[in-house]
Amino acid sequence: MVTTKWFNILEALDSEEEIREFLEGMIQDIQDGLCEPRLFAAALADAAKARFVNQLANETGADRRALCDMFLQEPFEAPTPDMARDVVERIAKAFAVPVPV
Repeated sequence: MVTTKWFNILEALDSEEEIREFLEGMIQDIQDGLCEPRLFAAALADAAKARFVNQLANETGADRRALCDMFLQEPFEAPTPDMARDVVERIAKAFAVPVPV
């Protein structure tokens, strides 16, 4: 029997450096064929949530872990092919990473 444990990516992305490494890792995985390019939008959503949590924790002094738990939601659904590319490009630009497609 295999047991698994829930992993909250927001808890791991606790700095801008961690966020950038996460996105760069996703880009590399896409380039290496280890995951589909459409999952980049999900990675950007996680990065945006992490940046917001970090900023909110810094500005308010709130407990970062509690904020992470607050933002746990159902798993992100993969974007549809007609997803607005402009939105993905703008978010990627905010993180200074290229869109891997």
